[in-house]
Amino acid sequence: LEPLLGPLPGLNLEGIDWVIVGGESGPGARPMDAAWVFEIRDQCQRANVPFFFKQWGGTRKKKTGRELEGRTWDEMPALASGVASW
Repeated sequence: LEPLLGPLPGLNLEGIDWVIVGGESGPGARPMDAAWVFEIRDQCQRANVPFFFKQWGGTRKKKTGRELEGRTWDEMPALASGVASW
């Protein structure tokens, strides 16, 4: 879900194996509201969907970082049985 440019209330996560959220980056990047990210993260937790927070974004994305509430969110989906991992 990137770039996340607005809230996504009532996001249907049925059939979704993984959610990646990130803000827009580069010249002209539009801001991302933390409440939008928290709402999606919370929905993922309730639905047991892995949540990965990529970045806050902005014109200087390395400065804004990728921590959300004091930690990084690097959850990954489990590999299906019989799938080779590289």
